[in-house]
Amino acid sequence: MKLYQLSLISGVFLALLVTPITAVGEVEPASVARRALMVQRIDDSLRQNWEDAGVQPAGLATDGEFLRRASLDITGVIPRVSQVRSFLMDERPDKRLRLVEQLLNSPRCATHLATVWHNRILPAGTEEMHPVESLGLQKWLRTRFASNVRYDNLVAGMLLATGAEELGPALYFQANDVAPEKIAASVSNLFLGVKLQCAQCHDHPYSEYTQRDFWGLAAFFAQVRAPEQSGMNMSYRLVDENRGEVRLPDSDEVVPPRYLRVNKEVDESFGSRRASLVLWLTSRDNRNFTRAGVNWAWAHFFGHGLVESPADVSAEHNTANHQLLDELADYFVESGFDLRELLLTIASTQAYQLAGWTRDAEQPAPELFAAMPPKPLTPEQLYDSFLLLAPRMQQREQVYDLPVNPAANMTADPIRIQFVRRMREPPGSPTEYRAGTLQALMLMNGMTTTELTDRQRSRLLGALAAPFMDAEDRVEALFLATLCRQPEIEERSMASELLEGAESTVERNRVLSDLLWALVNSTEFAFNR
Repeated sequence: MKLYQLSLISGVFLALLVTPITAVGEVEPASVARRALMVQRIDDSLRQNWEDAGVQPAGLATDGEFLRRASLDITGVIPRVSQVRSFLMDERPDKRLRLVEQLLNSPRCATHLATVWHNRILPAGTEEMHPVESLGLQKWLRTRFASNVRYDNLVAGMLLATGAEELGPALYFQANDVAPEKIAASVSNLFLGVKLQCAQCHDHPYSEYTQRDFWGLAAFFAQVRAPEQSGMNMSYRLVDENRGEVRLPDSDEVVPPRYLRVNKEVDESFGSRRASLVLWLTSRDNRNFTRAGVNWAWAHFFGHGLVESPADVSAEHNTANHQLLDELADYFVESGFDLRELLLTIASTQAYQLAGWTRDAEQPAPELFAAMPPKPLTPEQLYDSFLLLAPRMQQREQVYDLPVNPAANMTADPIRIQFVRRMREPPGSPTEYRAGTLQALMLMNGMTTTELTDRQRSRLLGALAAPFMDAEDRVEALFLATLCRQPEIEERSMASELLEGAESTVERNRVLSDLLWALVNSTEFAFNR
């Protein structure tokens, strides 16, 4: 059945979609109504884009596809077999919304968002160079996401970090060598949606931002210092001094701090230049800040932002998606910069529930969001999903899944660190598969995969030894555990035949191990679809 034939936005469905869920927590009626209107506005806008482009969107994802997608996007791991069975059997029409709300309120969501932001804000290789501080930043971020700290306060807390009270957020400055130009380029890109580094050496011919814009922003960080660290002091400390300037390259001209493309005097009465910048940067009136935040949230689910450049509001970029981004930015501000509410709103849309394109279908432009693009699993998603199936790693898994004081319970897992480091792909689009030979060999023959498919270690394979299960039951459990779906007729027939042909328990266990190995090394497992 085609998408337009489904009454997804009918009055009945919309009423069910926005019904408060008391099991997760009471929701203010005004907030629920506002979310419903925003969800409908997003869907209406995208539907109009499809009609204007003459594109028929993909159909709805199956329940199994949606469950796996939402679980990976929100919690960073595939669901357990019991969750898959329960969700597939659930006949409530609003079960997808219930699932998203449950996942967003789970401890694992805070852990996953902390990992996403850790990797997003730090230069590549930082974790290897600063392992202790890196774990501290993970804990700091996880605590904030677990408490659903306002987005503006989250950003402000990181940019105003001193390292005096807790280990972690100061690593952002340390990883950028406390260099004003590096920090300015990063801040403008992450939190304003402006790729300003092009203007570092000269005025860019294709950008409205000038060299003085770049160094005016860098000047806000020119007085940040990292004093000599005592051998007894484990934290990396930062101080704001009352001296320090930046100059234009190959010039003696001092560039004073200046808000980016804003005709407003810098107020330096807040104790430090950083504080003056943060007050302006995180203001509800700073459109670039709110647009960039919303565009990141959208990209988190869809692999790329609603627009390519959220700060570009020129006439030629005044598209329907830019207009929708503005409306979402207003919605974000009205919610009190509630990041969890923003994620819930985007994940409740019709677009997020679409399937991907079939191999034979002609794919329309990505900015239409007429189908869900597949995203390769990150190294963290791969490893943490393997944890669900390997008992020796089960104890290590628990430190990432405790609801009480979650940051204090996080500990370093050296095996996980090594796996992630070796599986890390080069920079690129989240929708591109960039792994090479080394990563492929690790998945096929590495220690983690060996543990996963070892009959004596694998929790899944151990459960499949139950005498009350027949061959088809075991095959079904393998597919539900790894791919969140029932096996196709041909898959079920072939796998069952192999199991039934086993002449001993040892041989049957070997077949199960081989089947599990094949599934976790499949393209379908490696992607979030």
